[in-house]
Amino acid sequence: MTSIAERGFGRDTSARTALERLLDPHSIAIVGASANVAKRGFHAIRALQQSGYAHPIYPVNPTAMQILGLDVYSSIDRLPYGVDVALIALPAAAVPDTLRRCSAAGIAGAVVLANGFGELGDAGAELAAALSTVIAQTGIRVIGPNTSGLINVSSGANLVGLHGVPPGPISVITQSGNMLLSLVNDDRAIRGPGFHAYVGLGNQADVRYDECLTELAGHPGTGVVAIHSEGFIDGRSFLVAAARAVPDTPVAVLRGGRSEVGRRAACSHTGSIAGSDAVATAVLRQAGVELIERSDELAVVAGALATCAPIAQGCKVAILSDGGGHATLAADALAARGIELAGLGAQTRLRLRQLLGDAAAVTDPVDVAGATDTDPMVFVDAADVLMRDPEVGLVLIIGLYGGYHLRFDPGLREIEDAAAARLLELVTERRVPLLIQSCYAGAEIANHDRLRAGGVPVLASIDHAVRAVVALERRGRRLADAAQRSSLVLPLPAPPVSGSGLLDEPTARRVVEDAGFDVGAWSFAATVTEVVAAVADYQRPCALKVVSAQVIHKSDVGGVRLGVVAADAARHAQAIIDSVRTHVPEAHIDGIIVAPMADAGVELLVGATRDPIFGPVVAFGSGGVMVEAWQDVAFRAAPFTELEAYEMIGETIASRMLDGYRHLPAVDRQQLARFLVRVGDFVAAHPEIADIDLNPVIASRSGTVPVDIRIVVSEETPGGGHE
Repeated sequence: MTSIAERGFGRDTSARTALERLLDPHSIAIVGASANVAKRGFHAIRALQQSGYAHPIYPVNPTAMQILGLDVYSSIDRLPYGVDVALIALPAAAVPDTLRRCSAAGIAGAVVLANGFGELGDAGAELAAALSTVIAQTGIRVIGPNTSGLINVSSGANLVGLHGVPPGPISVITQSGNMLLSLVNDDRAIRGPGFHAYVGLGNQADVRYDECLTELAGHPGTGVVAIHSEGFIDGRSFLVAAARAVPDTPVAVLRGGRSEVGRRAACSHTGSIAGSDAVATAVLRQAGVELIERSDELAVVAGALATCAPIAQGCKVAILSDGGGHATLAADALAARGIELAGLGAQTRLRLRQLLGDAAAVTDPVDVAGATDTDPMVFVDAADVLMRDPEVGLVLIIGLYGGYHLRFDPGLREIEDAAAARLLELVTERRVPLLIQSCYAGAEIANHDRLRAGGVPVLASIDHAVRAVVALERRGRRLADAAQRSSLVLPLPAPPVSGSGLLDEPTARRVVEDAGFDVGAWSFAATVTEVVAAVADYQRPCALKVVSAQVIHKSDVGGVRLGVVAADAARHAQAIIDSVRTHVPEAHIDGIIVAPMADAGVELLVGATRDPIFGPVVAFGSGGVMVEAWQDVAFRAAPFTELEAYEMIGETIASRMLDGYRHLPAVDRQQLARFLVRVGDFVAAHPEIADIDLNPVIASRSGTVPVDIRIVVSEETPGGGHE
């Protein structure tokens, strides 16, 4: 064998990025190849051969001559220059040096199987640091360590060793090899559409979820990206990647590790109620991700999103059933998920009556009442009638469909086969998606398989069918208003706010005013005499609030007085000082803020916190002293749009108070939404701001005015997430 210098450069790989070459390799080196049938270095070669991988495979072993009919290379530097991927089947301690040698040989990326890195204490942490150093210095792309591998089903690049993965449109990203096994087996159980690619990220030393999502979503063979995550290293980058991918490729995510941990310090109302799961759930949905609650639903939802058109916005679901019991269960399950049934038009109901007879129920859900028992083709005619109704965006067939020849008469098989072919034609002609739940979905039935092959899911479970419908309805809404949604890309930082830690309120008010927010009239009084003068100048009842770095929740220690008039101003100011000194003896009192009482309105919480995973996040909900007790809050990642602000408002109990509830004035929702957008823009542009708490904000006919303002400035400014 010749040296690298003698061989020169091999084929031109410049047209593809290193990550593209890693995820779709046209040549693979097995470093740690073995003739021992018990070793992973043997299994990897055999799996590639059995999967039909047609590109070069290069075993690397210092002593062997041939393995499974392939010539063996004694070392990495003997390989042809520019191999796409190295599968490293070596102990953890050997990995950093091996990666350096791979990089020197022009190898674009590596799949590192070994564990024993960051997950195994101090020694593992040292190895992980060495691994990171090599990656940074060489630029080689790495999947893992502690990974199950990767699979490109269409090319046969099977570096997992899992046999018989059916080809199809689902691309998978996980940290767990067991989750891949579960997903493949679940897909087989429901006779789902199959898989395009799989990446097991392991410890994410280099390649992350966002990069894989972007790459796999762009593959022509990907119809959906199904993700299982135990944690995002860079959550903001994932949100941006998801928001970009979703208009063309649906994304479904099943999350582990959802317990509420790591709450922020209680100095911020926003931080104290921002449980990690609540934030993650809100911002992932904001990015257009379909969140999966149960592990058995991931294959179902991913399969439906990959093969079915979404429900057009404004359209509803029509249930077509051959049994009232099943129809009722489906209708209940849809209603529980907020999915409306179609209000069928008069002409639709008339045609159904003529087709199905007097015993049928022709309002949604439609029950054929035996009209299909002897002629399953009637299902097709009924589905056609429903698809023509302008309010119907999806037809859900419930019951025995496709199994009539098993239940009643074997002679119905040919009719059911013909019905399946015609249903597929209707889906194309009417452009209305179809989904089928059948008691016989688990049987080997040709007409079911034909429907599945044509992109119509056939499922045994009513609940699974409903969950798929929910996903298609959400996707339809998302696509309809995609242009009105945020890219979630962070702007370049604005000039920073000065100071660090919790700013005193006068400083915080000036920061907010300088940013263009109206905080109403206010004064800072250093003495009781100045308090009296300020109240007299405003010529109306005022609020008095203590200013002290040691006092966070002012009302809890008697640091607030409301409705104070000039005649009583001195007494109230002194009472504030005395009360604070009693409750917080160590407090240094800087002075008192004096502000005219705000107009009557709804008390709201508006805040922002810098989530350690997802970056700046804005909170909105019910405000005042009961904010923690009510836990009425919605979150959005900043920056966000006015549409997203409207949605955030609508998710809260507080929204019910905005339209003139009892004695409260009606609030201009558009003005409130714009206020929320401006808060989001402000915190997104100021990475040094760790928390903002505006509580309460008084929303009234005259405007949206923050009454109490707290800002925490971090000494450490996070980076990333900008473009």
